[in-house]
Amino acid sequence: MKQLLIFLFSILFSYNSLSCEFSNKKEYNIRKKNISDVPEIMNFFSFFCPYCYEIEKNYNIYKLIKKKKNKNINIKTYHVNFLGGKLGKILTKAWIVAEQMGVEDKIIIPIFQGIQETHTIQNVDNIKKIFLKNTSISIKKYNQFWNSFFIKILIQKHNDDIKKAKLNFIPTMLINGKYIIEFSKLEVLFKNNFSKKYIKLINFLLKNK
Repeated sequence: MKQLLIFLFSILFSYNSLSCEFSNKKEYNIRKKNISDVPEIMNFFSFFCPYCYEIEKNYNIYKLIKKKKNKNINIKTYHVNFLGGKLGKILTKAWIVAEQMGVEDKIIIPIFQGIQETHTIQNVDNIKKIFLKNTSISIKKYNQFWNSFFIKILIQKHNDDIKKAKLNFIPTMLINGKYIIEFSKLEVLFKNNFSKKYIKLINFLLKNK
């Protein structure tokens, strides 16, 4: 019984300390209208966004979120289509294929590099080379996923969720369909120990339904 009380007290203390830390609301914005039927954590980026590339290199955001989040929390990372024209849409499909194969962490930086540094990604074949070079998947498996009807369904769901969010800037994150996190703000506010404070903020907002 004593151990249970200590455990409950520690949870309460932890939440109260977070509430005090983020009570000024400088770290996030609140939507006027919440959206429902979406993942608790919605993370938005584009391979054409220089700032998205910068924060991924500096903080390894994609891995950081997946590593630190509660296993019961649904997280989804969305590649947006409003940058890059036709190639932007192709890269959205490539990202969804990577998610379904479980190789996102292996291709995210190489694709960023191919788009923004070496400029070697111009078409579908260039993207395929990235997958084959940086993962252990076969050409056959890659083609099966790329041509799958299920992927088409996921692309539609992906785009529908983005429309629901109505966010026109990146990188950004939406928590519980309500709280908007802008990374440019956080870099200024969290100059010291960005990664730790960033995860604290996400956990705080997740508890605010």
